[in-house]
Amino acid sequence: MSTDALGFCLDLGRAHASLSLKLNEDLGAFHGLDYEDFTLLHLLLRAGNGRVPMAELAHTLGLPMSALIRKMVLLEKTGLAERMTGTEGDNRRHAVIRGGGKQLMQAALPTVEAICADAVKSLDPQRLPDLHAALRTLCDHDTPHA
Repeated sequence: MSTDALGFCLDLGRAHASLSLKLNEDLGAFHGLDYEDFTLLHLLLRAGNGRVPMAELAHTLGLPMSALIRKMVLLEKTGLAERMTGTEGDNRRHAVIRGGGKQLMQAALPTVEAICADAVKSLDPQRLPDLHAALRTLCDHDTPHA
């Protein structure tokens, strides 16, 4: 890996850590939620039917299945989400957002949107689509582990 690539990745990690800290702080203070749970619930909210197969969700979040199950147990206890068997002909386990999760997300979204807008305010707005596309490419790239 070149020094430029290493520096970029390290800076990207620091930027993520800084943003995560701010999101955790404000989500916790105003909504009783952490950033990881917000991300999980946001994925469920964006799903057309409010449900996502557990294996797909674990992969998207970069979590081992055991960690996702622990998160889901806590979200089930608070009434925000639940695990259930798929629809007819699909017996995979799915994560499903519940009414309380939808309500909490409606309240939390403006908080997260404001923090994200503040985080990117120093960037050229015309370059944001290209930067976003580059980040999506990194997210979608399965990097082999050494």
